[in-house]
Amino acid sequence: MWKFGHAVLLILMTCFWRTPEVRAQSSTNVVVAFATTNLTPLNQGFAGFATEILDTGLEYGNTNFQQFAASLSPGWLRYPSGTSDDAFNWVSGLTDTNWLNVIGGHGDTSPSNSCEFTYLPLLGKGGAQFTNFASLAANVGGARIIVCVNCFTDTTNSASAFAEFALSHHIPVAAWELCNEPYLFQGTNDFFANGTDYANKMKPYRDAIKAADPNAVVAVFFSDPAVGGQSWNRALINYTNKYWDVVSYHYYPQPGLTNFSDLMAYDNGVLLSNTTSYVTNYLATNNNPNVRFMITEFQPVQGSGAGTGNQAPNEPSMTLYGGIYASEFVMRMSTVPQMMFVGNFQLFNRNGINATNVFRSVVVNAANSGYTTNTQTLPFGFYLSAQATAQAVAYWAVNRSTAVYSTTVATNGPSVPIGTNYNATMPAIYAQAYQGGNGKRYVVLTNKGSNAAPVEIVQDGVTLTNPFLETFVTGSDPSATNASPQSSPVQIQSQLTNNPIVIPQFSVVRLEWTVFTVPQPSLAVSVSDGVQTLRWAGLTNVTYAVQATTNLTGTWATLGKISVTQTNFTFTNWSTGTMQFYRLLVP
Repeated sequence: MWKFGHAVLLILMTCFWRTPEVRAQSSTNVVVAFATTNLTPLNQGFAGFATEILDTGLEYGNTNFQQFAASLSPGWLRYPSGTSDDAFNWVSGLTDTNWLNVIGGHGDTSPSNSCEFTYLPLLGKGGAQFTNFASLAANVGGARIIVCVNCFTDTTNSASAFAEFALSHHIPVAAWELCNEPYLFQGTNDFFANGTDYANKMKPYRDAIKAADPNAVVAVFFSDPAVGGQSWNRALINYTNKYWDVVSYHYYPQPGLTNFSDLMAYDNGVLLSNTTSYVTNYLATNNNPNVRFMITEFQPVQGSGAGTGNQAPNEPSMTLYGGIYASEFVMRMSTVPQMMFVGNFQLFNRNGINATNVFRSVVVNAANSGYTTNTQTLPFGFYLSAQATAQAVAYWAVNRSTAVYSTTVATNGPSVPIGTNYNATMPAIYAQAYQGGNGKRYVVLTNKGSNAAPVEIVQDGVTLTNPFLETFVTGSDPSATNASPQSSPVQIQSQLTNNPIVIPQFSVVRLEWTVFTVPQPSLAVSVSDGVQTLRWAGLTNVTYAVQATTNLTGTWATLGKISVTQTNFTFTNWSTGTMQFYRLLVP
């Protein structure tokens, strides 16, 4: 028996610091103006997170963790993610000890140690299976999936089998990355002699993936802009057969500073000078015209940790300012038409969802005793870091939007330094307007300074008079962190407000208002040869999330998100249950 239903659901989430301020707040409003006639399409699920949990007791299916992850509105998640997967076997979901020896044999001691740190935890919790990861992505709101293929120690046949597995199990993969940070593994006796050697060796992996799935999107790595890998990049730029669909890169600034004010000033400069311009003026001009770009790891500073258990982030990561930086970084990059995805490192550590206990010892003890253990019911004590709390404010809007409006910010407000000499400055306020896929419009703002500023929102040349729902995080101390569930000073607040809006010090602010009400769509399902097709009468410029469950009191899994003009969704063998329920939500 088949049952189906429909719904439209709109959800609303609800020390004295001295920093050099160059100019005090103006007596006039800072005008934030946007034009609804000038918009750029935004890739669905634009903002996301690397998802590294291999070295801890956490499992993908932890429902409490999933609830925290859903509150961050992740547009995509990355599997298995990061340096720790350089010896990871996707078939077993375990770290391969033979491959550990291969990495160590190339002289890559630090990556080898990171991989070795995952061996026992994975063994003790029964591995990190791709199907479980896919369920995690579905259960946190239908996050898209980026796969980082282990091309260091795995084979082309395995890469082909991986793509075939995803295809046959109806797990859509948005992009396949070839190796993680391969530019750190170059040299005479290393995995790659140079960028040309990397491109040559990755071509068979790309071909194998495309043979299994001709529609697969495959990415190669350019170097981290902060690493100074110009020779690596030049080799890829000069490569004759640019076979890749996407260029991936990571960005971890290396300021060599410890004073928090200096770190903020340095990172302000990064936001101003080395975000969008790096793509438009460098990467885009040196790749094929149809190539797109994604950043699958970034933080305000290098040293953000190889996971939760074995390395702590460096400030200003994990702090309130870290959240302001990450939010503005994503917002700026969202204005670049060629950008596909942007997200930071990472979902589960002190930058993201933190825990009072990661229970590494539990799974390590299980592995040493020769059994696997289920950690689902352990009291991890999850809570959001200050950085993640701020990002949740911005990601809510970005990942519910279908387009970016051309937005300007007047320069009559407070300013902040963009270098440690504190002479050059930039506006403290940054703003970006978005067209929601849910009948709403959003304006997301950051304030990087210690002075509040009155802001006037102007749409198509007219000051808006409607009320806004204002959702924000703020604090007087930009270095503030959330230390535990009981000690988390950085929290999301909300209130109704009108023009002009006072943007508080050190803040991320989201303004939203309804432009039109999305009518409840009619929904029908048809079945033919095991293939289910849902059809509905919907609106353009609206994103519908297709959800399913076999238990109306249980968890609804997001099967996919459909936007713009498509009014049907086809899938196969979602569940073997005798009764299945479907619904449409407008996120």
